[in-house]
Amino acid sequence: MSCSPLRACLVALPALLAACRTGSSAPDAGPAPAADAAAPASSAAPAPLPTASAAAPDAAAPDAGAPDAAAPDAAAPDAGADAAAATDAGCKLRRGPLALSLRGPALLWAPDEEARSDFRVIFNRDGVAQHVAPAFSALVGSVPPRDEAAADAGSAEPARASWPACEVAAGFVFCMDQAGTIRRTAMYGGETPPIGAGRRGTAISAVALPGGRTLLAFLSDRKTTEGVVTQAFAVLDDRPAVTLSEEGSGATFVSLAPWKGGALAMYIDARSALTPVHARTLDVTAEGKLKLGPDAVLFVGDAGESRMGGALGIGPEGPAYVLFPASKDMSDFGMAAIRIDDAPRDDMPAVWSLYPNGLSPAPIAATQGVSPIHVARVRPVAREPGSRHALEIGQLDAAGRFQPRCVAVEGKSFKHVAIEADRDGSLWIAYTTAAGTFVEQRALGP
Repeated sequence: MSCSPLRACLVALPALLAACRTGSSAPDAGPAPAADAAAPASSAAPAPLPTASAAAPDAAAPDAGAPDAAAPDAAAPDAGADAAAATDAGCKLRRGPLALSLRGPALLWAPDEEARSDFRVIFNRDGVAQHVAPAFSALVGSVPPRDEAAADAGSAEPARASWPACEVAAGFVFCMDQAGTIRRTAMYGGETPPIGAGRRGTAISAVALPGGRTLLAFLSDRKTTEGVVTQAFAVLDDRPAVTLSEEGSGATFVSLAPWKGGALAMYIDARSALTPVHARTLDVTAEGKLKLGPDAVLFVGDAGESRMGGALGIGPEGPAYVLFPASKDMSDFGMAAIRIDDAPRDDMPAVWSLYPNGLSPAPIAATQGVSPIHVARVRPVAREPGSRHALEIGQLDAAGRFQPRCVAVEGKSFKHVAIEADRDGSLWIAYTTAAGTFVEQRALGP
């Protein structure tokens, strides 16, 4: 429960501090911390991004439909940092970056879960999954000039995919259409009835459970005594939805991770004065019913907005880490990492990795089921207002401290990021900007 008297006392001070803020972006955080300063800075001349269509799009994609979507800017992501990152031993570019034929949130998926290689990209086309197999046409170091690359891709703007990204679990793909209807479809097609009615454009999450079962989490609006409230819900297989967020709590973001034979759920309740981050476990009983563990308020952040997101990172057997970009105090903003060993508990300690300045939204993604846990996050390059943004790759140590490996790319803004690790020891990264969606593969050095 997020609104008990005890919890109200715990969050009173953050709420008072939040009332003094003048906007949703954090104020100047000062110089970047030493850990983040280790990310390489490019001193080489900018290298152009290769652009090659991985798959010809079919009919024009519907509008992305994401709430509060930023107006597209005309600038493609600046690959200046790529030249430095490609030679960085900690994050060497192997293939790409490749511009895809659709623009929108992308899911990275390995057809062979055991091999976990040659990832595909899945886009959401108004509730239908479209698979794209990246066709890297240029080797690193033999990138065509920017004008030739643009000619290869054509002058037309990439077709838009829908929000949110699809999810895959246990041979099923989950996608939301533009009306908010969510379907659970066999990976290679088939008609299925809806299993959820979500809030249009908001995140969904799905994980596989033992026995080939699936668990879906999503957000939906419900009318309560307090008015219309957005809450989190969970669906086991194709059964009726169960309320995931505690009574009296809302939810603006939800994510799942496999956890000790069941699942771990994290949801964010971004409010105008404070932002509680909740977590709870989910299991299947012997009778085949969904069992929800106690709801815990892990952390209470500063004032938030509906676009705030987070990520769950977890190794092969645990522990799990809740990752959440937020304000640490009135002057500092960064990524909070909250470690969960056995079960979520109220008011757990956070390990901070500060950004040079505030950023909202601040896309973030983390790997699950592999060790070490790798993180892809977007942060400002510098402390000055209006600074460009960097897509930074790093990993978590046992304490949850972020260890930067490289800056993959810089750009004016990023809309979405995804990251996966393959069995060969390399990372696959997909990211979306106003110019398009790109995918690349990076090798991890010593």
